[in-house]
Amino acid sequence: MSEGERKGRPMDEQSLIQKVQEGNLEAFGSLMDLHVRRLRAVIALNAPVPHLIDEIAHETYVFAYNHIDDFQRGTSFFAWLKSIAWNLLRAEIQRFSREQANQLKYAEKRVFDVAPGRPLEHSAKELDGLEKCLERVPPRLKQLIQMRYHLSFSTEEIAERVDQSAAWVRTTLCRLRRQLKDCVQDKMATEKA
Repeated sequence: MSEGERKGRPMDEQSLIQKVQEGNLEAFGSLMDLHVRRLRAVIALNAPVPHLIDEIAHETYVFAYNHIDDFQRGTSFFAWLKSIAWNLLRAEIQRFSREQANQLKYAEKRVFDVAPGRPLEHSAKELDGLEKCLERVPPRLKQLIQMRYHLSFSTEEIAERVDQSAAWVRTTLCRLRRQLKDCVQDKMATEKA
């Protein structure tokens, strides 16, 4: 036991790093205690959702422990931890963004899927039902439909014109299509009854 430890003073960071690199797990806990608050603060400032803070912090500690031999003593340990956390967080944000985009694309596709064996042409009754359903759509939302399906604007162009995000436009159009589809189906079912 060192003299600093006997007097109740914590060991310095470089000594702890050396002990961890020699295989001392307890020293790793002490080393992490030196940085846990600052690291969590850095992650919290950049994480898109709160539940990622603990997850990314934990993954950072595990990665740091497993790769402690790669750390060069004499350099900033906190900077090394921060870069590990940032890389893990960036990968998680990219995965989350891809997942969100895929869910939106899937939702849009599902709305337009044609049932097997159903002809693509719509009957006059369906078109009449659609026109009646469109009459009930608020003017601002009707403008989105007009820009997308009559003027063939991209979601990005629509987003710029209505001062919203492209994700908002895609989500709103998806919901509108779903509502219109349900409305037309209800009208068709009512007429058959």
